[in-house]
Amino acid sequence: MSADELVLKRLSTQQLDALIDAQNEIFADYIIPIRSSREFFAEFMRSVGGKLEDIIVALSGDEIVGYVNPVVDGTEAWIGGLGVVPRMRNQGVGARLMEAAERYAEEEGAEEVLLEVIEGNLAAEKLYERLGYIPRVAYLSAEGNATQFAGFGQPPRRSHLENILALHERSYAGTCWQRRKRCALEESARTCEIYRNDEGFVLLRRVAGTGFIPFLGVDPEHGRKGVGTCLAKFAVNRLWELGTFKIAVYNIDDNDANRRMLDLFDFAVTLKQTEMRKRL
Repeated sequence: MSADELVLKRLSTQQLDALIDAQNEIFADYIIPIRSSREFFAEFMRSVGGKLEDIIVALSGDEIVGYVNPVVDGTEAWIGGLGVVPRMRNQGVGARLMEAAERYAEEEGAEEVLLEVIEGNLAAEKLYERLGYIPRVAYLSAEGNATQFAGFGQPPRRSHLENILALHERSYAGTCWQRRKRCALEESARTCEIYRNDEGFVLLRRVAGTGFIPFLGVDPEHGRKGVGTCLAKFAVNRLWELGTFKIAVYNIDDNDANRRMLDLFDFAVTLKQTEMRKRL
């Protein structure tokens, strides 16, 4: 069956397990292999403010062979996932799904669409460029060992979600979709310890022997004063106290200051992503 013969429809709740099966086939050979599940997918959808009923699937008969996950927030839309099963690739299925997602976004009032592509995923990058997406900014993910750190000054105090919302809005105003949206912060806060001082905040989480720092924000008025480094030192030390062996950070701006901070903690860059944008 060719791409033009496929039927594109909105996902029904009865198709959720079939979608997850399709995702596991799609991402088995991905740069970062992903194993999806109902719980994994539900957590992801909450973190980006997405709705299952907005997902568009490509059907060959009753089989899901591709999907796209558009999320609309005001005049912005974001593509929270695009995939095609291996046997249907290079036949225009991805382009059809993206065009359907863009039509949906425009109908919902979006004026631009954002997405992220992993460095090295050349097929996806070429597809997005053909569709008119332009690189905007790069983000890094990194990993390192947990370390007992001193020299972070007065420790930040334990806090709650409602006490960091304004700080988050200011400090993440110009960064990527997943970091600046309140729903992402709310989802992380469900399982994280939260700390703040007057200039910034940090979230941290331990899962088995791995620590995560999903958010670290500094009020722009206090930027470039060492606040972020002190909060990072505290977070690394706290995760060491909790018994973690490895620490991961995701989607931080690729700039000189953050590169220097990663070097300070001896963290190695594991992934680079580029945010691309298209005006509708």
